[in-house]
Amino acid sequence: MYINWALYYIPKVFASFSYLVNPIFLYLIFTEKSNRYGNYRFLLLFFATFNVCYSCFTVFVPVDVHTYRYCFYMFINGGYFFESSTLGLNMLIARCGMISGSYAILLSHFLYRYLVVRNAFISAHFKLYMLGTVMMFIFFFVYWYGVGIRFAFADEEVKAYIGENFLHDYGENCTTTNLVSLLYNEASHKIVSRSWFTLCAVTVISTLSISLYIVFGTLTMRKLNENSFRMSASTTKLQKALLKSLIIQTIIPICVSYAPCVLCWYSPIFNINLGRGLNYLEVIALAAFPFCDPLAIILCLPVLRNRILHHIRPAKNSVQIELP
Repeated sequence: MYINWALYYIPKVFASFSYLVNPIFLYLIFTEKSNRYGNYRFLLLFFATFNVCYSCFTVFVPVDVHTYRYCFYMFINGGYFFESSTLGLNMLIARCGMISGSYAILLSHFLYRYLVVRNAFISAHFKLYMLGTVMMFIFFFVYWYGVGIRFAFADEEVKAYIGENFLHDYGENCTTTNLVSLLYNEASHKIVSRSWFTLCAVTVISTLSISLYIVFGTLTMRKLNENSFRMSASTTKLQKALLKSLIIQTIIPICVSYAPCVLCWYSPIFNINLGRGLNYLEVIALAAFPFCDPLAIILCLPVLRNRILHHIRPAKNSVQIELP
């Protein structure tokens, strides 16, 4: 199968960076004094572990996205699961589940920060909270899995619709590949109906997640301002730095992942071809997420940033702050 060199190499490069950055990130967190980050360290451990798993899917389940007339489809473009099979299709849906799971991970961070500034009993109920976070992730994963298997799999009608275009662009018969698709027109009522249902479902779950980021971020900042007279200046500064890193973590996927996804989902509705460049950007951006997010935390927190840069410039003195 013909694969653009950027699409082949750049996601793997980002995955390699993720394998490097996330262990360094965990080392920096867990070698700090335990009372500095408190139980938040374990949420970050969960976050970094998810990033590494996500990068493994990037390497072993490489994907490509394409739009043709009224159809959007995603398929495995190489590797062990390229050939059409039930296992390969399941791995493709699991790959989609990792993307949706990233929304849950970010949401758990915003929720945690809000609970902290609300002076909630994080220490006493942290195990319960972590269980809730895991269940939230499983919900997102299972949601994508069920929607993908039941509503977005490409049956013979869809493969016949894109077959000539797929053969022209990739030099392969699409019947031998694993792919999921949305076809909005020029198809049977069954295909069109399930495509619109899937589109509405993924749009709602993505938009709702981003809306909750904004809600919890706004509530957290408002609570920080209200409690500024009760908290020390150094504690308030650290809490704002953590919130800032979360905001950057959110802006990254919204700008380079969510926005291209929305364009790819919706442009076929109007039979608009935005070009392969957007497809390449989307796939590369999805691969960059597990590398960029821990890097954002490191760069936004002075304590961690100075430990990385201490060979370049003297590290600034930092205040020991206890977080719940």
